[in-house]
Amino acid sequence: MSLEVALSDLEPLMQRRRIVLIGEPAGTNEYPALVLEMVNRALGSGHEVIVGLEIPMNDEVDKGPVGDFWARGPELQDGKSSRAMAGLVAALASLRKEDQPVQIVALDAPWAAAGAGLPGRYASLVDQPRDQLMADNLVAAIDGTPRAFTVVLAAGVRTSTHAGAWRTFGSILLPWFPVMVSLQGQLTGGTRWVLGPNSPGGEAAEVPKLDLPAGALWGDEPGDDGHHGYVNVGPVTASEPY
Repeated sequence: MSLEVALSDLEPLMQRRRIVLIGEPAGTNEYPALVLEMVNRALGSGHEVIVGLEIPMNDEVDKGPVGDFWARGPELQDGKSSRAMAGLVAALASLRKEDQPVQIVALDAPWAAAGAGLPGRYASLVDQPRDQLMADNLVAAIDGTPRAFTVVLAAGVRTSTHAGAWRTFGSILLPWFPVMVSLQGQLTGGTRWVLGPNSPGGEAAEVPKLDLPAGALWGDEPGDDGHHGYVNVGPVTASEPY
């Protein structure tokens, strides 16, 4: 029910040429599910859709969750390669196979498992700032499909439009797309998968309860955290590594 409330609030943003960034608390089932349903609703309204994900750009996402990223060791299981994220990629890949107008953009810097090495075409990108590379990858996709509705799921420190210690993904994009809306994904209870000093292989950890109504709310200008507002899907559940 909480997911439906959030989707209902977000429907005005699911428009052509609109860009929505969602700052994801990684390791939940609900935030990938939110993005997939946003995609389905936008497609149902006749829109082309671009989906940007914080996945290494050398991952062949059009084929589904098949690259090295989805087989990372336990010491790297921070929730970004969860079963829910893999399910989102698989569902988007299936939509493409059905000739739906969906483009999946793996935004993040190239990555390979230890000892595997990267193809030569990625060698010059390894040392580039991640946020700039992510922005470049998204802008290239938007340039190719300028009328699309674009939704991005990435870490909140990257979707923030405030450049602090570094130029964030969101802060790089905002001058180019002033009508972009960046929303912080809020957690109001439940569990999510985390990787911490006391959980070297990751674990399902409880999320502190927060008294915040389900749904989405935003304003014209970013707040103190660099987001225009928030989206809250209600209590979340942990998604284990893929």
